Amino acid sequence: MTALATSLSAITRVSSNAALKRQQRDQPRVRAHRSRVVTASVDGPIVIAGATTPTGRLVAGLAVKAYGGSNVTLVVNQDAQDGYWPEDMPDDVVEKRMYAPAPELVKAKLVDPRDAGDALKAAKQVVFCAEWGATQAELAEQLLPFVGSDAKRVVMLSRVGINRREKAPFVEQNKPPKKLQEVALGLKLPVGENSGQPGSLDGFANAEKILADAAAKSGFSAHIVRSGELRGNGPLLLADLSARMVDNLYDVKYQDLYFKKGDEGQGYTKRLNLAATLLRMTTTGSTPPADCAALSVVCEMIDPFGLMGEKTLTEPTGVERRKGYDMAKGKAPAPIANELIDELIAAL
Repeated sequence: MTALATSLSAITRVSSNAALKRQQRDQPRVRAHRSRVVTASVDGPIVIAGATTPTGRLVAGLAVKAYGGSNVTLVVNQDAQDGYWPEDMPDDVVEKRMYAPAPELVKAKLVDPRDAGDALKAAKQVVFCAEWGATQAELAEQLLPFVGSDAKRVVMLSRVGINRREKAPFVEQNKPPKKLQEVALGLKLPVGENSGQPGSLDGFANAEKILADAAAKSGFSAHIVRSGELRGNGPLLLADLSARMVDNLYDVKYQDLYFKKGDEGQGYTKRLNLAATLLRMTTTGSTPPADCAALSVVCEMIDPFGLMGEKTLTEPTGVERRKGYDMAKGKAPAPIANELIDELIAAL
């Protein structure tokens, strides 16, 4: 028990705030994300790179909801632009899944990475949301040279463990990906030979270096938000039952968020609260930390070699707060509020 208390002492925790408890008690449940668009002030256009990942799609929807689609530019490969937004889906379902109304979503501009130069030169805020390290590094190398000197801030998603890649559990997390191989029913799984790509943590480390070099050259403010292993559905997967049960569990069972300074801690991060954090760090009027970690579940290894697995240091969301939610039916908890993110960051 003493070790547990010590391990948790440096963690800033949502559920310890009285303000959170009041918000949870008073907050409408299912309708939490179906209110009108608030076109809040934002210091120039927002560019979202890595917008095809589950986290990137969530950031896109939240940005459109907060600032209006006309203020949002999404970097999406040309061949993925058709059908990027849900088609042939009722508007109320679109809003439930994308966290923004359909008429506003379609106002967002989609640009291919090869044609993103003008959008990046005009952007005041840029956020990189790729979930795989090598992809993040590729985007950073391709796009950051175009970010103008007038840019206010660039925020990049990275991972905890970057500076601890030789230790458990990060050694396993950093193994190079395997090639996709077709198995039964045409399903492709990463079970083939090594793909030749770097491990994900190696890729994120490279992306961080590219960001630091670009910031030093251009003068914009650079910020890293680290996640644990990602869990929780992206916006278009709410009804996907069997393959997404673990993600459904995380979205409802783990609604709290814990922040730490720099590359500290280990665990898992819920995509929806991560997306809210990335957007808030990108657009807040105050100066966010240069490097922080955001975890939904905080863990530690039982032994230093990882032979006995890990133990969880944080508790799941209380049963009362989980009542009424069912991701499989589209009844999802709302993303963490900006005010709570601000409180947690201020307490670091």
